[in-house]
Amino acid sequence: MRSVLVAQREALRNTSVAVAAAGVAATVPLSAAQALGDTHQPIPDDEPGDVPVVAHVRNVRKGEVVLFTGEREVVVTDKRLASLLYHASR
Repeated sequence: MRSVLVAQREALRNTSVAVAAAGVAATVPLSAAQALGDTHQPIPDDEPGDVPVVAHVRNVRKGEVVLFTGEREVVVTDKRLASLLYHASR
């Protein structure tokens, strides 16, 4: 019974980290844009400014972050971004 509770607690914690990371990704758009490498391309005026993004820090030490938006999955390697997301979730 105890191991089931531990597994449930870990699943809840991991889900909370993913949700927190999504919130942080929304508050650090410059870092996310730099990580994606498209910082010099302006966003067209007809595009919505709010885009739902979920960030999953796959490996904080290697800087691996997976961004999910719509049907897309983008893997980014940026130690600074991974660190920001990791520390914001604590």
